[in-house]
Order: sequence, then C-alpha cells, then structure tokens
Amino acid sequence: MKRRGQILSLDAMLSLVIIIMIVGVVVNTNDIIKAEVTNLIDWYDRANIADNMLDVLTKSPGYPKGWENNPSSVKVVGIRSEDYFFALDYDKILALNSSIISTVTRNSLLNLSKWKDFQIELYLTTKNLSIAGDFPGPLITWDLSQDSGNFRISDKGNSPFDVECDSVLLNGAPAPFGNNIQLDSGDVLEFIPLEDIDVYRQDTYYGSIPSNSYVIVETINAISNFKYSFSSGTPCTLHITGIGQVRVTVESYDRGSLSITATSVYPTNLTTPTYSFAIINGSLTTDSATINASKVRSPWIEYQARNFVVAKLIYNGTITLTQNQKEAIIVGNLKQNLPGYSYLEISVPQNEAGNLTFAILDGTLLKGIFIEKDAADSNIKAVVAWQNDTMQPKFYEGNTTTVRIPWSMIFEEFTSENGAKPVEFWLYEKNFSGDVVLRDLDNLGMLLEPKFEPVLIKLWVWDDR
Repeated sequence: MKRRGQILSLDAMLSLVIIIMIVGVVVNTNDIIKAEVTNLIDWYDRANIADNMLDVLTKSPGYPKGWENNPSSVKVVGIRSEDYFFALDYDKILALNSSIISTVTRNSLLNLSKWKDFQIELYLTTKNLSIAGDFPGPLITWDLSQDSGNFRISDKGNSPFDVECDSVLLNGAPAPFGNNIQLDSGDVLEFIPLEDIDVYRQDTYYGSIPSNSYVIVETINAISNFKYSFSSGTPCTLHITGIGQVRVTVESYDRGSLSITATSVYPTNLTTPTYSFAIINGSLTTDSATINASKVRSPWIEYQARNFVVAKLIYNGTITLTQNQKEAIIVGNLKQNLPGYSYLEISVPQNEAGNLTFAILDGTLLKGIFIEKDAADSNIKAVVAWQNDTMQPKFYEGNTTTVRIPWSMIFEEFTSENGAKPVEFWLYEKNFSGDVVLRDLDNLGMLLEPKFEPVLIKLWVWDDR
C-alpha cells in the first residue's frame, strides 16, 4: 500500500507541475497580450491626437464666429473659411499666428492636443518681387500751340535724324515713307529717336529731346503748313518742319530701363515655414534648438502634414504705410472692370521730400508705379510704367500732398466674361520718414473676391514630461 501511494503522489506532483507551467504560460501570455493591447491603444490615442487636432483646426471655422476679428474671445481655434467650404481662411491664419502669444489662444490649442507638446508649421505661397533699372522720366511738355512761325525738329545740323523704323506712327498706324508729307489739323505723329534731337522755333533753339524718348507731335491749327520726311534704311530717318501758322504740342520723356520680375514659390518648394511656433509644457517658443531638444526627450512623436488651399483677400479702403517694408497691400481676383471715375489717391507728408515705389501684378502684366516729391514745397509726380517698356507710360501730377491715379490704369480693362483676373498691389520701397496714406476712391473692394493659393500645414505632437 505504501508503495502504491508513493507512485500516486509522484504522478500527482508531475501533474501539478505541468498545470502550474500551463497556468504560468497562460498568465504570461495574457500579460503580454494586455501590454500589447495597451500599447496599441496608447499609440492609437497618440496618433489620434495629431489627426484630431488637425481636423478641428482645419475643418472648423472656429468658435465664436469671426473670432479672427477679436482673438481674445476665441473658445475653439479653427481656420476653415466660413464662406468657402473647401478652403482655409487667410485672415484666420494671420490671427492664429499673431495671437499665439495670448493665453486664450494657447489654451484653446492645448485642449486640442490634450495638453501634450506640439509644433505647428504653416507654409504659404510666397511671392518674390524684384524691380531693377530706372522708371521713365522726367516728362517734358512743350506747348507751342500759341505760337506761329517756322518750326522744325532735326539733328543739330538741320538734317534728318535716326529713328526706330517701327516707332513712327501717323494717327496710330505705321506712317508712310516719303518726302514733305503734309500733316492736316488733328494729325498725330509719334516716333522714337535714336539720337538726341533739337527743337527750333523761328530758327531759335527751343530745347533738346533725348534719344530713346517717345515723342508725340500733334498739329492743332487748320491753316498750318506742317510736313515730315520719312525714309527707310538702316536706320530709318525723319525730319519735321513747319512754315507759317504752326501750332503743335510736343511731348517727350526718357524711356527708362525698368525691369520687373515676379515669381511664386509654392509651399512644397519652401525650405523655411512662413509661420512656425511650438507649445512645450504650456510655454510658447519659436527656438528650433529648444523644440528639437524637447522632441528628443519624448518617448514618442506623432507627425501629420496636409495640403489645402487658402482663400486670400487683402484689401482696405484706407491703407497707412508706416515702414519701408516690402508687403502686399492689395491681393485678390478682380471680377469686373473698374469705372473710369474710380481713383487711387496717395497722400504723402506735407513738409517732406521723398519717393515711393509700387509693384503691380495685373493678370499676366507687370507694372511699376513711382511717386516722387522733389522738395517739401513741390508737387507730387507719378508715373505708371510697364515691364520692359511694353506700353507707353502714363504721367500724373498732383499738389504738394496728394496725387490721384485712375484705377483703370493700374488694373486694365479685361474680358470679365472669361472669369475674374488675379491682381496684386505691392509696396516695394518707401522713402518718406512720415506716414503715407492710400485711399480707394469709389470702392475697388466691391469688385474684389478672394484668390486661392496652396498652403501646407505640418504638425508634430509629443510628450516631454
């Protein structure tokens, strides 16, 4: 009996050991599975922080409505446009960047990140503008319509002068070649001389016209005997004379050498973000070394990046320029042509000399505007010039404080039935120490709508505790 009981005890012990081993394996496996599930849940939760944060930020316009106009009132930050469901709002992006120093804005974002550390980078389409060379000018106007007698335009030896062949126009059409071609009252002769030429009145020197100027000669008097001789060759030559009752107006100006370039750099090609900031343990920082060090200390980092379009409209009826800083002051799509009675009024400091340079993007056309006041008591002069002198520049003169330029000259007529035209108005350089004020007379803003540009948002979330 004793022997039989010992055998049974050994069997029972072996069975117990096996059962304990099985239970241990099951318990250990269960712990491993629980740990893996916990890690998976933690990972999913972390991954969802960045994803959910971007969802709220970019799919909601935020609360309350119009918070960008009063960022201190924001409860939930959102940058989706309220008017265009497919786009972000440019003003909300600016408000987010400028108000991030506010505790209210930071706390709203921290609620979205579940009080984890995060970094946001925004990449907006960037415009590179460059203006080189000289603007056309100065304008020279000789009004000889009150005089009579002999008149001629020639070289210094009373001989024909060289001109650009294609520049010689009679009433807007190519002028015919020939000698002593009669000009009738109201005829307009235009040309570009290739050398300096002189103007004589009654055989007395009147003034000089520089080479490469535009010259416009308009016959006023019906009884004048005004003629020109135009010959072909390399180069062509021109000679202009008048005898008797000659009444003409002569305008000329230096063509200048204006060159304007404008290139767009899209978000995916930018190496530096337009706006960037991070919140680490509740504190704002933009220092890259501090941000990177915090990321290194975190056991995990989650990253999200998304591409969007942004509805961009920059406009204000009155714009005050205080600094010499290149900036876009009007951006949008022009829906309709501007009426002839609408103007841009530019006011400069009264007792100060200086100048301003503006760059204009008018659809595919590039233009420049130069505003100059030579002395504190002199009138303001303005010139609108086209890239590479592709069109005849326009000159304007105001008083000692203001000058007006037609909006229709800045943003030209287009076929609105084919869709809106993108337009931009940039301050390029300001050389007045005092403030300069731009006023829209007759509301350009009513004819503008947003233009849509690409934008890229990058978000990192981590836990540096």
